[in-house]
Order: sequence, then C-alpha cells, then structure tokens
Amino acid sequence: MGKINQARYTLEFKLEAVRLIGAGQIIAATTAILSLPDQTLHNWLKAHREGDWVGRVPSR
Repeated sequence: MGKINQARYTLEFKLEAVRLIGAGQIIAATTAILSLPDQTLHNWLKAHREGDWVGRVPSR
C-alpha cells in the first residue's frame, strides 16, 4: 500500500475558514466554497476553540 495523499492548508487558510463560521457563515456553505470535507472544518473549529493551534508550524 502507498501513502495516502493528504491535503495541506496554511494556518492563514484555516483561520479564515474559522473566521467565516464566526461571522455567521453556515458550515455546509463554507466547506462547499472552500472545497473542504465537513469533518476537516469541524476539526479546525474544535482546535480553535481549544486553543490547540498555539505554537504549531503552519502546513505548507
């Protein structure tokens, strides 16, 4: 088996997606616009709420 390709997103992209939700955008609409899986955005929202992004190196 080979390695599964995993999409990489910058920290700025992730924060913008979270900001859209905070501004009232619906999750389904945000994921469609940004071409993201729903679960990915949910993971980012959870990480943001828990402050889990502090000190992380952004993905490239």
